[in-house]
Amino acid sequence: MSDSLLSIPTISSLTTDHTRQSYLIFNNSSWAVLKASGPTLREYLQGQITQDMDKLNKQQAIHSALLSPQGKAVSDIYILSGHDDELILLTPRSHAVETVARLRQFALGHQLRIGIVESLAVAAVYGAHAADGLKRFGLIEPDQSWLSQCDKQGEDTFVITMQKQAKSYWIISTKTQIDQFMQDQYPTTEEELEALRIQQGFPLFGMEWDERLHPLNANLIEFEGVDFKKGCYVGQEITSRMHWRGGIKKKLYRVQLETSPLALPCPIRSSANIGELKSAAIDHNGACFGIALLPIDVAESDATLSIDHGTHITIMEACHA
Repeated sequence: MSDSLLSIPTISSLTTDHTRQSYLIFNNSSWAVLKASGPTLREYLQGQITQDMDKLNKQQAIHSALLSPQGKAVSDIYILSGHDDELILLTPRSHAVETVARLRQFALGHQLRIGIVESLAVAAVYGAHAADGLKRFGLIEPDQSWLSQCDKQGEDTFVITMQKQAKSYWIISTKTQIDQFMQDQYPTTEEELEALRIQQGFPLFGMEWDERLHPLNANLIEFEGVDFKKGCYVGQEITSRMHWRGGIKKKLYRVQLETSPLALPCPIRSSANIGELKSAAIDHNGACFGIALLPIDVAESDATLSIDHGTHITIMEACHA
């Protein structure tokens, strides 16, 4: 992101009104859709990802991270049950090719088929009447719990719940169908979707965190992306050691700012530089929100925090599902 204030994503009053009174569909091109299949696919993934594959079923998707043997993040992944024993994997588009290569790398002895499906895309549906948006895709409204899943029988059209309290869903469907339904509504932009993401405190791999930050410091626990009781997986030793030995010193927090930052990312100060504001967005009232990486002990104290030119920061909560 550049230093210009104009680069900070903003959501308009009209868009906000539409979500309050009806629903809106947003193109969510930050995410790529992968398909995977094979007779031992689930067994293979159980040894590769941080979450327990046994939690995945036709009604429940899962969130996970893919790690290197050194415990570094390769990608952030959401996994859904597809049709005919296929699995649908969502991963940040910026890391989709690397995710496919990494999963193929350790697949010796497994008949793994995996690849990016360019004909499929991800859309986000927001609004008080978001269920009406799902009906347009022939989908029923899933349970309101995190990552509850429904699908359209016989078609590559799926939905997962992305917010427990507000009405927010991700739909996986063909690009053609998504584009068609978006043309029939009040126009939305991906900048506004980005503003919603940041305001709600939803970190994106490749934006607020990357391979330099362990996923546990990027709130993998809060987003229900790791299981500490499952068997071995690549990168487990470092992950378990961090959890059980108190190695999680920092987290990502949802924050509010008095005014917009002059540049991003930017240091956050107390008596010294102790954290970093990773992203910022402006809501329909002109209020500025952001996602910041901060030491847990500082966030839980009453320390006064600020960024450039003394702009005060208020910590709202740790980012969570």
